[in-house]
Amino acid sequence: MIRKYTIKGLVQGIGYRPWVAKLADELNIEGYVRNTGGIVTVVAAGEDDRLDELQRRLSQDVPTGGFVTSIDEEELQEKDVKLSADHQFKIVESDSDVMANLPLIPADICTCDKCKEELLDSYNRRYLHPFISCTICGPRYSIIECLPYDRDTITMGDFKMCPECEREYTGKLDRRRHAQTIACKECGPKLSFEQVAGDKPAALCKAQPQKTKCLYEDLQVQVPQLAAAIDIIAAGGILAVKDIGGYHLACNPFDEKAVAALRTLKHREAKAFAVMFPDVDAVKNYCQVNDEEQELLESPARPIVLLNRIYDNTKPLADNVCLTSPQVGAMLPCNPVQILLAEILGPVIMTSGNASGDVLETDDDKMLNWLKDRVAEGDMQGTPIAILSHNRRILRPMDDSVMKVVCGRQQFIRRARGYVPNPISVDISDELFAAGGDLKSSFCFIKNGLAYASQYLGDMESVSCQHFYRDEKAAMEQVFGFKPEAMAVDKHPGYFSRRVGDEAAARENLKLTQVQHHKAHVASVIAEHKLIGPVLGFAFDGTGYGDDGSIWGSETFLWDGKSEMTRIAHLKEMRLIGGDEGAKNCDTILTGMLHNNKIPAAKEPSMDWQLISAAIDNGINTVTSTSMGRLFDAVSALLDICHYNSYEGQAPVELENIAARAQEGYPLHIGVDGDTKMLFEDIVYAISNNVDKAQIARGFIDAVADYIVAIAGNHKQELDDKKQVVLSGGTFLNRILLERVITELETQGFNVYIASQLPPGDGGICLGQAYLISR
Repeated sequence: MIRKYTIKGLVQGIGYRPWVAKLADELNIEGYVRNTGGIVTVVAAGEDDRLDELQRRLSQDVPTGGFVTSIDEEELQEKDVKLSADHQFKIVESDSDVMANLPLIPADICTCDKCKEELLDSYNRRYLHPFISCTICGPRYSIIECLPYDRDTITMGDFKMCPECEREYTGKLDRRRHAQTIACKECGPKLSFEQVAGDKPAALCKAQPQKTKCLYEDLQVQVPQLAAAIDIIAAGGILAVKDIGGYHLACNPFDEKAVAALRTLKHREAKAFAVMFPDVDAVKNYCQVNDEEQELLESPARPIVLLNRIYDNTKPLADNVCLTSPQVGAMLPCNPVQILLAEILGPVIMTSGNASGDVLETDDDKMLNWLKDRVAEGDMQGTPIAILSHNRRILRPMDDSVMKVVCGRQQFIRRARGYVPNPISVDISDELFAAGGDLKSSFCFIKNGLAYASQYLGDMESVSCQHFYRDEKAAMEQVFGFKPEAMAVDKHPGYFSRRVGDEAAARENLKLTQVQHHKAHVASVIAEHKLIGPVLGFAFDGTGYGDDGSIWGSETFLWDGKSEMTRIAHLKEMRLIGGDEGAKNCDTILTGMLHNNKIPAAKEPSMDWQLISAAIDNGINTVTSTSMGRLFDAVSALLDICHYNSYEGQAPVELENIAARAQEGYPLHIGVDGDTKMLFEDIVYAISNNVDKAQIARGFIDAVADYIVAIAGNHKQELDDKKQVVLSGGTFLNRILLERVITELETQGFNVYIASQLPPGDGGICLGQAYLISR
């Protein structure tokens, strides 16, 4: 009996063919397995009961990191099949001419436990090998040029296998059988080290635990480039280290001077840094970690996870690591170089290797020149700075994913390495492209009921991010073969992402639909959770182009479950100063809101107050806004917490940080009609009576939560028995707000949904755009 199995799903880049071959050998089946375009084909010959068992195992099991969506089976005639003369089961050459169905490609996967064990085993031939990997771990999406996933279609094709690696690659019982990233210290990629600035540091202090000392001494002999890099960090310097998806900048998180130098280097004065820890036990010395958070930390994606800080440490982090944040962005090592750094140094700051706002750097020469330019500007005060690079090409930058857990639900802040390009199952049958937005941008393609969202692409005001957007769109079209039938864009006429969609639709003669920003926010969560029936949706953020041409941002919609989304509530409209300055200068926003509410200045009005008020009264450079984000900005300024957004969302973030210090909030109120006059009057009164700033900040967040709950209560009768509520938009990254809203709504019998597979901010609206044009 001969059978052919056509297997679809995530079955390339995860060691699927060696796994199938091993099954066949165990069952004494002959035949072959091959990659065919984006799928796997198995031809198996043997007794019926053995073939039945093979089919059962193929249906129920899969190697780590993969999944099967379907298996088609057909019987073949012996005359139509050419089997091996030695009656063995073979892994045969891939068929690159066929692109059957839609291919699934794995995300980059962290170093597995077995490879880590070998990396630290002085008797193993891959001891201290900086690029150790196997069939179930290592780089994938960041190094693939095209399908099928084979050695010659990934950047590891640049490196010819040595005889020993070749034996492992072809060996039937070897766990690296057909591991396309296989290499060793003899034949694989090589590290290189160059010091850019500062004096050469002394070797790492010998007063180390014996295990660490031995490891470091072995590195000095076998991988001197990595030992030199460790010396830089230990001496209070900054290391640019090239990882799987691009460069990180690393330094000692206990050295305040080193952290300050890193902030100067990156032009990042106000945001907290992420810290890489050797293992979860080390994380628990500095953070509270629940089961869901530990699962995320240890997952193959190895994201940064935001965790509540523990302040009582015997060796505390430097104050300028987390700044005012009550949380630590914690991560575990995801590749061999990071493992070795953490094993010897312990906790290490790991932040994106770029200037704030730019695309993650992958090019060695550009990174080296950028470091030299920053040193030449004279701001680094003799800090040792070095670069640790390697010669394996990275085809697409892949930043760290950032996540947190709120009320048992996972939430993305940034979706990138470890998750992209994993698709999201949706109830959309059309093949579509949705361009997303311009802040924290991402786009998505839809095909065969799967949504392929791009990674985090940055803010489109940056020219480098614009190039990144276009390059990533072209790369996904090439690798996956997308050919959309229609396209969706944001309504904002000035968005770069809209321009890309407009150009592509005109070039390919496709239907183009403009989708309102906040409706897309709500629809993205509906699509992700496949919600059926009426939904009450809240979309709160800083800005979005409204259907009426004004700036929306505190929107409540009623979705009828079919095609209509009706705006039913929002904050009262205000005339505010427009343009970039109007969105970033919190004092300008505050002045405008107080003037709209006819609340006089607390003291003699300043010239700025008078000019802003006059501009608003006369409609000079003003916009009409219902933005919840701008309300957070105004309250942050009023409480003297933050007066200017040096990065998007800074004022709301810092207000939340202060609010976290209070157990209870000062009682404040927003009218269910969206009126904020009483809110501002009560805050001004509380300030004049010396109420604790943290209590007022907490009270304001509570007031926003109560406003949401009140609206939901007023519209409960318009929902069906499921009482479905969606919370979306960047404002819901506020942990205090989200926890309170979810808890209160669930207490009242609502079922609450948030984005769990995409960010709640503008990085998720692409899915909502696609969903709405498919209805």
